Amino acid sequence: MFETQKKSKKAQMQVYCRIRPDFNQSVLFPYEVDHKNNIMDVQQYTKSYKENLEFKYSGIFDGSCTQEQVFDEVALPVIHNCLEGYNGTIFAYGQTGSGKTYTMTGAESWQLRGIIPRVIQSIFDEVDKVEGIEYTLYVSFMEIYNENAYDLLERKHLEQPLETWNKINLFEDDYGNIHLKNISVHSCANEQEGIDLLMMGNFVRQVSATPVNQSSSRSHCIFTITIEGKQINNSSVFVSKLHLVDLAGSERAGRNQTEGQLLNEAKYINLSLSYLEQVILALNEKRKNGGRTHIPYRNSLLTTILKDSLGGNCKTVMVANISPELENYEESVSTLRFSQRVAALENEISKKEKVDLQLMVNKLEQEKLLLFKELDNYQKIILNMEGGQEILELYKNNQLEIDNLPNNSMLTKNASQNGNFQFSQQNNLEISKQVAQQPINTNIANKVDQFLNERDENIEVSDANEAYQCFYAMKQLYNTRMKEYVTELTFISEKLQKYDELLSKRKQAKEEQKKKGTNSTFAENSISIENNTTNLNNIQQMQKQKNYQQQMQNGNPNLQNQCQKQYQQNQIQNQQMNGSKPYQQH
Repeated sequence: MFETQKKSKKAQMQVYCRIRPDFNQSVLFPYEVDHKNNIMDVQQYTKSYKENLEFKYSGIFDGSCTQEQVFDEVALPVIHNCLEGYNGTIFAYGQTGSGKTYTMTGAESWQLRGIIPRVIQSIFDEVDKVEGIEYTLYVSFMEIYNENAYDLLERKHLEQPLETWNKINLFEDDYGNIHLKNISVHSCANEQEGIDLLMMGNFVRQVSATPVNQSSSRSHCIFTITIEGKQINNSSVFVSKLHLVDLAGSERAGRNQTEGQLLNEAKYINLSLSYLEQVILALNEKRKNGGRTHIPYRNSLLTTILKDSLGGNCKTVMVANISPELENYEESVSTLRFSQRVAALENEISKKEKVDLQLMVNKLEQEKLLLFKELDNYQKIILNMEGGQEILELYKNNQLEIDNLPNNSMLTKNASQNGNFQFSQQNNLEISKQVAQQPINTNIANKVDQFLNERDENIEVSDANEAYQCFYAMKQLYNTRMKEYVTELTFISEKLQKYDELLSKRKQAKEEQKKKGTNSTFAENSISIENNTTNLNNIQQMQKQKNYQQQMQNGNPNLQNQCQKQYQQNQIQNQQMNGSKPYQQH
């Protein structure tokens, strides 16, 4: 398959404001909401603001709005775009305790579930309704904690501390696309599997209690749904990604009285959010005057991963969460100001498609057979005409003369110098006039033109064949490496047999020394037991190698790295035990 990208179109970023309910009956800062025009007026409260502030949004949700209302307005349009092949992002932004995680994930009650579980349900509901397209869904879930990225769906992380987790690595290709390594991608066949993956990731996510929030998220989390849609009997497959992002909340260390680990976490959270704001400011400067070309995406992992979502190929929606209490006035105004900068941005979205070359070739072959069949019918109609046989013979002879000319592209230029060509053209013109008077299927010419156009558009199939040959060569190289690993494991298996024999001999010697019962024998027995223990450990490790060999022979390439590491450890221990040199691969 090879990728194609259709013409892009501009999409304004949609920004919504959600006001958290006042559960504690606190004093609120003065504000007014115009729901008809989606405008929020925040009245002047401190001397730093000299006039009332006005903020306009795509929609405003107050404390009385339900989770379903938020989902229907914020997420449903993005889902429809993703099912058509366009990328999408929904992210929640705001201070800690403002309701971001509640908006994105929700609460334990089914009625209070948030955007992410509702998106999973809605996608599968919509997929079942669509006819003529086969959808395949994949899920990944990652968190960015203290400027390191981790996979939340790696099952071994359920039992291991964070310090032992493998970090996700990022790299950028020649076209500016960001790719992730060491992150698992899981096939998702139904809604329940998607919800299970979400719950699994949330279970290992970094959460701590702070003075402001008893369940404060200490990391940025990105839940990604990849959608592949293949039209039945069509050669194209579109791929889209939907990023659902729950950002950690900004914090004021002095107010929250954080220290130690919480203070260090707050430092990384505030730093990454600051870099996010720098990217938004740079994009706005570029939009206004076009003078700025560099956008500092690489300053943080968060902005690097969300590069497409911020000014790239993605339909992006932001939910600005604010707390209405008077004590949160400064943080809320800061969130509102940031949201207005985001609302001014535009993304250029386009649909990416992968073309199935084999399916395309099969389709063209079928079209060719149909065209030949219609051509036969066309010739039969001519034969039934008066003088039809002579017309066909004359037409074929004239066409042969045209095809045998040195350069068809020079026909127009040399027409006056070539009498044969001129004669043939005149005769063919007469034939065309006669045929035009007969009741012939007028769709034939159009279908012939359509076939030729599709053939010209797919000349790149030969390039794809070269790519396939390259892939085949890589596969042969991989098979060669697999044979080398099998050779190594065979050598290890032979050593294992030698260890079995050595252990048996030493056990016999130990029994003989026990019968003698001397002090020197007791010392020798101690040494022998220690050596046997060491050899037993080595034998257990060698047995693992035999298991690896069996799985390698069954075609499990995912064990290559693990097998190689285990093999190197065993060779080092063997060398330390008997002073022999490790086996060298040839």
